[in-house]
Amino acid sequence: MEVKRIRLKNLTNTRDIGGFPAYGGKTIVSHRLIRSGELKNADESDLEKLRTEYRLHTVIDLRTDAEREQSPDPVMDGVNTVVLPVLDSSFFGIARDENAIDAWMKLFEDPAKDPTEVFKEMYRKLFFSDYVKPYYRTFFDVLLENTSGSVLWHCSAGKDRAGAASILAMMALGVSRELMIQDYMMTGPFTKKELRKLYFMIRFFIRDKRRKKCYRTLLGVKEEYVRQLFDIIDKTYGSDIGYLESFIGLSEAEICTLRTMYLH
Repeated sequence: MEVKRIRLKNLTNTRDIGGFPAYGGKTIVSHRLIRSGELKNADESDLEKLRTEYRLHTVIDLRTDAEREQSPDPVMDGVNTVVLPVLDSSFFGIARDENAIDAWMKLFEDPAKDPTEVFKEMYRKLFFSDYVKPYYRTFFDVLLENTSGSVLWHCSAGKDRAGAASILAMMALGVSRELMIQDYMMTGPFTKKELRKLYFMIRFFIRDKRRKKCYRTLLGVKEEYVRQLFDIIDKTYGSDIGYLESFIGLSEAEICTLRTMYLH
């Protein structure tokens, strides 16, 4: 299946997950569930398209307090905002005035740690730490309460935290794991232009080889980050639905309701 982004002037990684094949041979309804990177660069035409064509009702902001302060979302009349900081500052070890990239680089400072392993650990925290449970429960509550219009969730790049939330939504709707991974991996192609500029800067302005590797890891996506999660889910919960019910606390009735709301 081709993963398509929403054509916006200044937002390159904003996507409608509608159209994905899901439970019972049905597909996810379009113009209802949207994933994105941060919204600060959206111009008025972008915001107008989200408000009118996509009937945006709720924005779920998955970023830390510091990230929101540094890059606040634009205010949109009639659009609710729900803040769910699924990675807290204690994970990053950051002060409130530090930016996210500096915080990540602190995690990579230990030469004994491979940057890829740091990211794999972060994904395990995103899916299995007690800290995230109430936030993901609220995430699904928002989806269950959204009787009309669309819900958009985002982090900074629209890659890791937004990717995790997208996987959770797709699990509930019965999307195959291979399609979840396909959607997750599309952040690379959709942000290719921006990544080229960043990789150029890394190549010519950063001399330390380990630091270069750390930055490249920070900016990239790898299937192994997600596949390890599925392995843990299978061993611990038996299935995606088992994970949603046992860990997140979704009931069978709520999963059926989500499928009634978002599949056709």
